[in-house]
Amino acid sequence: MTTQIAQLVSLQELDQRLQRKEQQLEDLHQQIATIRSEKELRQREAEERQQRISELESQQRETDGQLKLEEEKIKEKRVRLNRVRNEREQLALQREIELMKEANGQIEESILSVMQQLEEEQQQLADIQTRLEELQAQLAEETAQTETQIATLEEETQADRRQREQLVADLDANLCARYERIFGNRGALAVVEVRDETCQGCYMRIPPHMCNQIQSSQMQGSREIFHCPHPYCGRIVYIQVEADGAADA
Repeated sequence: MTTQIAQLVSLQELDQRLQRKEQQLEDLHQQIATIRSEKELRQREAEERQQRISELESQQRETDGQLKLEEEKIKEKRVRLNRVRNEREQLALQREIELMKEANGQIEESILSVMQQLEEEQQQLADIQTRLEELQAQLAEETAQTETQIATLEEETQADRRQREQLVADLDANLCARYERIFGNRGALAVVEVRDETCQGCYMRIPPHMCNQIQSSQMQGSREIFHCPHPYCGRIVYIQVEADGAADA
């Protein structure tokens, strides 16, 4: 393998390692963001539940007050009924009292419904608060662990980037640009070996005469760069050559 190809292979290994670390960093940040997002969602939900509970409690107090007021009116009607001697007026009052009792029955049903809703909302709020506590503990634990991992990865990434700068500095600028373009367009695989006359990037056959050219060029230490001839590949290709000049089987 010529020095230039060896440098490209080393650069590719470094770039792939950097890419993996950057993905790990992104995943770690996303992991924290997901927990934090759920925590914020639960907090908003808890606030909405608390607001709903406050509204129901207010509704219950208002309905209780209305029921007490109506019950006082019924008491007044009954006192009046006991004083009335006119049969016709008595019947009218009795009918009025019955209608008021029916209305109060509906108010009582409304109160029971509100109480049931309150109980359900309070239970859901308790569940949310329990989940919030779990999320808070999980967030604290994972944040501590993740921050350590992130710090380590960022330190390693900076070292890799410094090493990359040194490698790139020794490469021809046009060749480096070509490599980076292929690396970005071909799934982080720009430089591949040819084995058994087959490109290890696209797994298509390389013409024998081209394989001979690649091998001969590398054995002579030429700086010529070859690309896979298949249009949808075009990766930089090389053949691993042993010290004695024989191609690998």
